[in-house]
Amino acid sequence: MIWIRRLRLALLILAGVILQTTLFSEGLRVFGVTADIGLVMTIAVAYYGGPELGAAYGFLAGLAIDSFLETPFGLSALSYSLVGYGVGAIQTGLVRSIRWIAPILGGLGALAGGAVFILVGALVGQEQLIALRSLKVLAIASVYDATLAIVAFPIGRWATRLPGVPVRGYRGA
Repeated sequence: MIWIRRLRLALLILAGVILQTTLFSEGLRVFGVTADIGLVMTIAVAYYGGPELGAAYGFLAGLAIDSFLETPFGLSALSYSLVGYGVGAIQTGLVRSIRWIAPILGGLGALAGGAVFILVGALVGQEQLIALRSLKVLAIASVYDATLAIVAFPIGRWATRLPGVPVRGYRGA
């Protein structure tokens, strides 16, 4: 039955890339900034699936989105997988979930993922990432991603569940 979960996660990556490269990059911008669907879904999957699944999903989702970016290939994969592992590790330490965990983790995870993307990108020669505009984009994207996390967490819950196994964590508002 684990193949069902793998199929759901693969479909989620495909849907995320399609939404990111079409709808969100073309029309759903806030102050010129687009949401990072792959990162938000990585956070949701990591919250329900744990650190290993979060890192693996993040890596694959990041590679998928990297094929559409002009930045070095693998940069999104690195930042998504680190955030996925981190969120999964944090979730395992939570005693109970609070009602606002989705937007909190969505915003903080987006901040962490964006910071890793900018810092590692600058280290590998992408000097244009070190700019005041990057901080503005990071702040707006974090709020945007926090808002989208409210929708992403139930989807992540659906994608990570195994038949007959109860899922721990956030159940929605």
